[in-house]
Amino acid sequence: MTTNVTDPVETPVKTPETMDFTDITLKEIPVQVGDKKYTLREATGDAACLYRNAMLRCTKLGPEGKPETITGIADAEPYLVSLCLFNEGNKPVPVATIRKWPARVQTALFDKAKEISELGEDEDEDTAKNEQSDTMGG
Repeated sequence: MTTNVTDPVETPVKTPETMDFTDITLKEIPVQVGDKKYTLREATGDAACLYRNAMLRCTKLGPEGKPETITGIADAEPYLVSLCLFNEGNKPVPVATIRKWPARVQTALFDKAKEISELGEDEDEDTAKNEQSDTMGG
């Protein structure tokens, strides 16, 4: 039996990837809390770094590099909201103000701020929560 080879195997041609950031306008969503109007704005690079650093400060790593203890992680939620929520005078809303609002409002703003800022650390947080419950016998 003979094998008929007509075409050699072609190596795929790699083309350079193009990233186009022509429009760098921050995403904005109008928000009303009570009788006041605000703007929830996508996190800037600086705000994203501040938030991520706040999350890391909450976590103490053990000798194997895994989270050993997690404290104060809930404080990161109103902090991110304060970095992304602006009043009608375009001033950031203080954390103290956000903490006075119902938890459902704060949580909804936090979730939306993470979504529009593409700060999807859900997997990291779930892992950290699971490891915390493991260390607490849960």
